Amino acid sequence: MTWKWSKTSQERLNTCDTRLQDLANLMLERSEFDLTITCGHRSPEDQKKAYCEGRSKAKPGQSKHNCFPSHAIDICPYPINWDSNDRRWTEMALNAMWCAGKLGFEITWGGSFKNLKDCPHLELKG
Repeated sequence: MTWKWSKTSQERLNTCDTRLQDLANLMLERSEFDLTITCGHRSPEDQKKAYCEGRSKAKPGQSKHNCFPSHAIDICPYPINWDSNDRRWTEMALNAMWCAGKLGFEITWGGSFKNLKDCPHLELKG
């Protein structure tokens, strides 16, 4: 099946570094299930809210979401199931790693973080 970004996902994608845009588009093209983008660039106010709610360990200015264009993106299998044991998270991450390699750069997946498992999070290494 051919998937397309929703208007909201596309708007969020447009706030990201072009490498992440290429990554997300290739991921969607190769995915066996639909994807949605829940976050690209995050303002200082939004980062403070994410930190205060425990959704991020980074204070404002410390997250790769905070630069513009963003060096981080949050992508979820759609429909979203926040259970980290959902096999689609791992499949999505493997797809992301393959796509990044194909595009010639490296990423880190938030599902591999030790302190806060963040399955939607993909960020540029370095």
